[in-house]
Amino acid sequence: MNINNLGLLNSLSSILNEGIKDSDYAIAVYLVENINRSSEISVNEIIDETFTSRSAVRRFCNRLGYPNFSDLKESITKLIFPSNLQYRSQENLLNHRKLLNKLIFQMIEDIDIMFSSTIIEELVDLLHKHKDVVLLCANNTSGDLIRFQQELIYGNKEIKIVSKAYTNNENIKSLTEESLIIVVSASGKFAEIVNDWLSQLKGDKVLITAFRNQSFLRIYRQVFYISQNSFSNDYLGIYGKYGIAYIFDLLSSSYLSKYKRA
Repeated sequence: MNINNLGLLNSLSSILNEGIKDSDYAIAVYLVENINRSSEISVNEIIDETFTSRSAVRRFCNRLGYPNFSDLKESITKLIFPSNLQYRSQENLLNHRKLLNKLIFQMIEDIDIMFSSTIIEELVDLLHKHKDVVLLCANNTSGDLIRFQQELIYGNKEIKIVSKAYTNNENIKSLTEESLIIVVSASGKFAEIVNDWLSQLKGDKVLITAFRNQSFLRIYRQVFYISQNSFSNDYLGIYGKYGIAYIFDLLSSSYLSKYKRA
């Protein structure tokens, strides 16, 4: 599996959000509008429908971390979307809301047991100690980390987030032994997929996850667990969506309290 699949939605969203009406924008819009039939789309169809060229399609694919359109096309499957989407239609809105309330309450209690004030302070000190900090995550976690990044700017701390086209990212290419890489993967799926690639990167590596996997212990200097239980399927995205937001809100508040300059 191409690890860039895990950031494909972010790559497409970034192009759309930039609003620059170039060939990349035209191709991105066409792919989004035809996402349900992506496996049928050919390069010639894109060229004809978006008034671009074969070289423009190739550059677009390279920008997203794929060598060609065939590889990109194969990656546009349900696997690139947040895993909890498949559960949305199983209950009506009222029952869904009651279930969310129950599971979120249980999740916060669970995280509070595992992510103690001591752990929070340890991570905050790591963030402050390292000048070069990179947070690595998949599509569905990036929104919470971007908010965290912006809050730390207020605390005079620069961090970087890598959540798309991982193998092409300049911040990854410029890592040194003094860098800190924090991988955020609630269910552990993202961490498992990037394991081999990550092992080749320079830097001090730590992981935030709920999944216990012995292979992680060979890659990371430390693993911070967010649940008393090990799981690899985050039902309804409770930990990945709400838990990560909660954890990084605690980290932000703690960092600003301890290290914000007057």
